[in-house]
Amino acid sequence: MRRNFIVQLRSVIAFAKREYVIWTSYKVNIVTWILDVFINSALFFMLSLLMGKHANIAPYGNNYVSFVVLGLSAYYISYTNLGDPYDRVARIYWNGTMDLYLLSPLSLVTPVIGIMYRSVLDDYPRVLLAFLFGTLFFGAAFRFMQPFTILLIVILLGISTFGIGMISASSFFLLNLKVGTEPVKFIFQDIIIALAAGYFYPISVLPYSLQLVSSVLPHTYALDALRRLMIPGGNPNIPVLPIQKIWHVSPIFSDLVILLAMSVVFLFLGFYLYALGIERARRNGTLTRWQ
Repeated sequence: MRRNFIVQLRSVIAFAKREYVIWTSYKVNIVTWILDVFINSALFFMLSLLMGKHANIAPYGNNYVSFVVLGLSAYYISYTNLGDPYDRVARIYWNGTMDLYLLSPLSLVTPVIGIMYRSVLDDYPRVLLAFLFGTLFFGAAFRFMQPFTILLIVILLGISTFGIGMISASSFFLLNLKVGTEPVKFIFQDIIIALAAGYFYPISVLPYSLQLVSSVLPHTYALDALRRLMIPGGNPNIPVLPIQKIWHVSPIFSDLVILLAMSVVFLFLGFYLYALGIERARRNGTLTRWQ
């Protein structure tokens, strides 16, 4: 088992190096990428400066710019982990290489994870730039008093959103959705998360029905915990989310438990449904297209 894990890890690294070479092969793209990150970040930060004087973000401290920076960071991670797997499965299929990968010693998900590194290289550094721009130019401030807890929350957010992404990817073969809008990605990424994840406002301002909808999103719990831990003045004890008002434990502890549960459930469902879709395509002879 250990040897197989090493083989899969080396394969992911090889894919990542290939995607890095492709990503850096066009120098102009890198310049425009940096400009895009700065301009988009500046727009959000200017909005946060405008709203910051009137925004009530308790119990998440008193710095609305920091509040928005963390929202942007969760958005960048989620955009890649949730939205990318379907696109990468589609790329493998339309390139006619799915059957070649499956004939190799690779696991079902290794090619998807490896090819995702193009988007990882594009989106993950935006988190660091958002922190940098927010701190240097717009007055954001952060504290890192519990770094291991913060790191654990970020990892769980990444795992849970990737699990949803694999559920989305499974529809390519399982539901034969090879063209048009993919419904899982559309419903989660473009509707529910955009409306109820709390990227730019606390979910306490939403109607209670939408607060309940936000309770099914890992973003809700990750942002709640990160903002309490990282924004100066954040209060770790005041309940805000619906589950926190029912379950009388530390809000950060409840966030961690629910994030862990979501990570396990979404990742299991994602891998299971993706494998089911691959098996269905094998039986139907639709695993790859004719060249």
